[in-house]
Amino acid sequence: MSSTMSFNQKELREAFSHFPSGVAAIAALHEGQRHVIVASSFSVGVSLDPPLAAFFVQRGSSTWPLLAQAQRIGVSVLNAEHSLICRQLASADKAARFEGIGEHTTEHGAIRIPDAPVWFDCTVHDVHPAGDHLAVQLRIHDLHIQQQSAPLVFHQSRFTSLSPCHA
Repeated sequence: MSSTMSFNQKELREAFSHFPSGVAAIAALHEGQRHVIVASSFSVGVSLDPPLAAFFVQRGSSTWPLLAQAQRIGVSVLNAEHSLICRQLASADKAARFEGIGEHTTEHGAIRIPDAPVWFDCTVHDVHPAGDHLAVQLRIHDLHIQQQSAPLVFHQSRFTSLSPCHA
């Protein structure tokens, strides 16, 4: 770390945890195998023309190189009831990540998690270095809005959900 910083990585991680974020499962079929990354860095509205979304992935990810080669990638925005499924999809046991989930795979290999309120069918548009991560831009080819539901939110290193504010 730079000597000009007055904080360490642990403090920075904690500071970042105070910003709530939604959670998405980024998944695809590649060479007959299902692959998934769970990301709290997924961002919509990057661009409307062309339609782009984005997320950040650690450079050392063993899953990203496989997803990056997939013909299509599915992005499932997870809802408040997905916390257990989210933990399963993010588990170290890659062989058990999809057990009992009942996901849907499109003809192009994009995977949709059941009951995701929003789902995007994407391809990799561009990838840029971003420190110890990669910034991945995804081009959206199709989308499905299934239901209105409270999103799964990652805040202060745990899952939570939103409740409406009454002004």
